[in-house]
Amino acid sequence: MNRTLQKWNDEFNILKAETEPTIFLLLKDYLDSFKNHKANHIIDEQNRIIIDERVHKKSSHLQAELDSKSEELSDLSEDFKHVTTTCNNLYAELDSLKQNKNLEIEKAVEQSVSVNIEFIQHLKSEIDSLKLERNQILSDFVKDNICSSYESGVIGENEMLNILQSGSWDEVIVTNKKDHSGDFIVKYKDKKYIIDVKNYSDNVPGKEVRKLAKDIESNSCDGGAIISLNSGIYNPNINMLVREKIHQITVSGKSILLLSNASLLNQDFINSILLSLYSESTSDTNTMVTDNCKREIVNSIRKMERELDSEKKSFQQKITRKQNDLENLKNTLKEIINGFDELSEDDSPKPQLKNKISIPEMRKKLLETGFTEESKLKGNALKNKYNELFHD
Repeated sequence: MNRTLQKWNDEFNILKAETEPTIFLLLKDYLDSFKNHKANHIIDEQNRIIIDERVHKKSSHLQAELDSKSEELSDLSEDFKHVTTTCNNLYAELDSLKQNKNLEIEKAVEQSVSVNIEFIQHLKSEIDSLKLERNQILSDFVKDNICSSYESGVIGENEMLNILQSGSWDEVIVTNKKDHSGDFIVKYKDKKYIIDVKNYSDNVPGKEVRKLAKDIESNSCDGGAIISLNSGIYNPNINMLVREKIHQITVSGKSILLLSNASLLNQDFINSILLSLYSESTSDTNTMVTDNCKREIVNSIRKMERELDSEKKSFQQKITRKQNDLENLKNTLKEIINGFDELSEDDSPKPQLKNKISIPEMRKKLLETGFTEESKLKGNALKNKYNELFHD
């Protein structure tokens, strides 16, 4: 004890009266600080112990859940392997059945072909004979109907001559033998016009229209017309194909009527349109159609509609015949190949797939059965809960 007091005295001079109050205060402050530190240390230690206990408890709980989930995953993996094995076995069985069916079909086809080879050869020979006969008929038809462009032009001119002669013209003059005079010159009330008939397979070029304008001037005519029987006509002023069947233009100061695809129109209409456009009653060069011409246009349109209806009926009849022929051919093949009718898709096993239910349907059923909170889930969570409630 004396040594301790001596040590404190040597260090802090506690025996001196003048330093004793200060040292007392220092020691008292130190003691208070030590007590506070000790109390805080004890509280920290107690908190650490409490935290360690809670961590241990939570870790044990999580470990238990992890072990449980691991077991569930293991069970699901086993179930998945089992389902996969079952599917593979079903696919293998399906492939085997398909292979057996294919072999049976091939065998049946081979037997049927071998049995009916003579019948097939007979049909082939008849087809070849019919082809030769058809080709001969087509060849004869082509020979009988092929003619030169000059002959085609003559045919078109003869038809047009009959049409013009049936009209109300004062005079119809044939000029196809004379150069630069078109095919016809028609006279009507002290006026005359050149008519040039074209039986081209292609559209009439614009140079033919310009040529007609020169012929009108050289023959001192009042106007002219180009009548294309089976094609359109180019307007030389704009170098474009005329869209309208009836179109009047002025070329080099000469009034020219362009009448396209005239073979589709009847002769009364052609005469009416020519008379109405070139009669003295026309006040300008624009197209004016009289009441008679209007009636002819309506009649022509109705005639074309009737022809179109007739073509539609004929085409429909052809389709019906083709369908009947196809059905007969199918029936013949079914009779030839034994077991063809008996083979159906029901013979092969198919995996039974569950009907898929949409998300809205799942929510609706959950609401109807009282699972309001579960119906608010989304995505896979909703699907899993639905399967858990209704398919487990």
